[in-house]
Amino acid sequence: MESSQEQLLIYQALLTATTSLAQGSTPDEVLRAACDALVSSSQHICLAWMYLGNPDNEPISPCYSVGRASEYTEDLILDLSPEAMKGPGRRSLAMNEPVLVNVRADPSYGLWRKRAIQYGLQEGLTLPIGSPDEAYRGLIVIFADTPEYFERVGVEAFVAFSQLASVALDQARLKMMLEEMATVDLTTNLLNRRAFTEIIHREHAQSKRTGSPFSLLLMDLDRFKLINDNYGHETGDKILSGVSEIAKVALRSCDWIGRWGGEEFIAILPDTGEEEACAIAERLREKIEQFSIQLNGQSIKTTISIGVSSYPRDGDAPDFLIRAADAALYEAKKTGRNRVVAAREKHEVYSIASKISNAIETNRLVPAYQTIVDLQTGKTVAEEALARLIDENGKPIEAIEFISAATELQLTHLIDFQIIKRTMNRCANNIAAGGELIAHFVNLSGDLLLHQEMIHELFREAQTACLMCDIDMSSTKPLVLEITERQLLGDMNAVKAKLAPFLDFGMRLAVDDFGSGYSSFQYLAELPISFLKIEGSLIQRIKDKRIRQIVKRINDIAKDLQLITIAEFVEDADTADILRDIGIDWAQGYFFGRPVLDARHS
Repeated sequence: MESSQEQLLIYQALLTATTSLAQGSTPDEVLRAACDALVSSSQHICLAWMYLGNPDNEPISPCYSVGRASEYTEDLILDLSPEAMKGPGRRSLAMNEPVLVNVRADPSYGLWRKRAIQYGLQEGLTLPIGSPDEAYRGLIVIFADTPEYFERVGVEAFVAFSQLASVALDQARLKMMLEEMATVDLTTNLLNRRAFTEIIHREHAQSKRTGSPFSLLLMDLDRFKLINDNYGHETGDKILSGVSEIAKVALRSCDWIGRWGGEEFIAILPDTGEEEACAIAERLREKIEQFSIQLNGQSIKTTISIGVSSYPRDGDAPDFLIRAADAALYEAKKTGRNRVVAAREKHEVYSIASKISNAIETNRLVPAYQTIVDLQTGKTVAEEALARLIDENGKPIEAIEFISAATELQLTHLIDFQIIKRTMNRCANNIAAGGELIAHFVNLSGDLLLHQEMIHELFREAQTACLMCDIDMSSTKPLVLEITERQLLGDMNAVKAKLAPFLDFGMRLAVDDFGSGYSSFQYLAELPISFLKIEGSLIQRIKDKRIRQIVKRINDIAKDLQLITIAEFVEDADTADILRDIGIDWAQGYFFGRPVLDARHS
């Protein structure tokens, strides 16, 4: 390699990239442009990857990588463990300066050295991007396939480029902040969700001081997707604008109205109890029912469903009032649309939800573990963690009595988070104590996948547990995630994207309640499933010849796909014998053992 020629190529590429930095409209685009420019500058730069986030409280994983060795980053995670903190990436951010590393010689490279050498990485340069005073920062890591590459071409140009990238990142961040601070929705000229959230908290604080009530209306246009699909988004926008104007007139001058998102609107009625709020909501519903717009001589109409919640009757905190209104709105949709439903009509649901919240706060939401055995050997091969709520009298309440309420009020992510976290700790403690390595099944709801901060915390817990147990970070992990069609219905590409981080980390997937609907087959076709749990109602009727044939066919499909089959609700020896003859692999149920509470709560 001729150093002077290589230097010229680097300088030219970095000058070109400087223009790209100025054009980047988001921090992500800024750093992507930098990575692309660096890799294209020389055949010796075989990899550049970037990270954006808050490295002080989350694992670092590449959000973009480019170059012929980019596969190296597929499962790269720099967590907050002492070992990772010694690595070049973490050191670079901590010191806010570039770090040059010899892949073969640097002792901090640890477990990643062998993999790095496999991909031809010889020397690396880490460049911190952004101000160390800001929580949101970036990192660019560049690898060359030649020893002492950066010493020969000089690191000065790279350092200067990182400084320019830091300035561009700050500018992009400021631009995003200005956009986020905008308070008006452009389509409807109503307050947007961000602004309205602040008003909800302000109104709640005022009512708490004065003791006066206030009510909240959560509204959703009925079948609005059909209008967009049939008449176009321009027509849909006219409907949204028209509805917003009607709402401004129908509501009182003291009321607040905003666009909550999509076709949803939200209103706050100060000094207003439930009865008056329902009357106002009904008047609004009637006016929207009478509203229409004309398109090519055709009258386009819409209706609205409204959920009403009131403070303090339906909740003592803004988030809970919103959930209560949302549950009432769901009921309005479910029972025919174009109607008003008050939260009191779902009082039992809120009562259970309150118990769930209190149980989480007081550490009384706990797992009960049920044994899963190999039908051929009788040996315990796994266990499933099932949620239990311990009431004020110490009595366990089974999930069937509270999960539906939790789902309706969007609380299942809190339950999943607690149970998965406790199960990971149990798994780690079992391995550390010399116990047998078995699979641990946990339920994963679509609700949890929407809460990225919880996902990040679970990953940190998992990484810590694996390090404590000396488990290879690239190996298959003991945790198995159970998904059901009821939880993850929707766009399959979106489902795969949400599950990808779990699968990349080495966790496996199980389809629960297989045989209860068509979507389960879609999961088999689209997702890397490892286990198939057969619907319990089929197992309970296994002595019926027709049901037995259905289960046998399900097992045949599973064997063709090289999946492990698991039968649930096995309650007697005859059922176990039939399943064994069919060829079912594993089973769980009262015949093998009832769910047992965590020892700390039994």
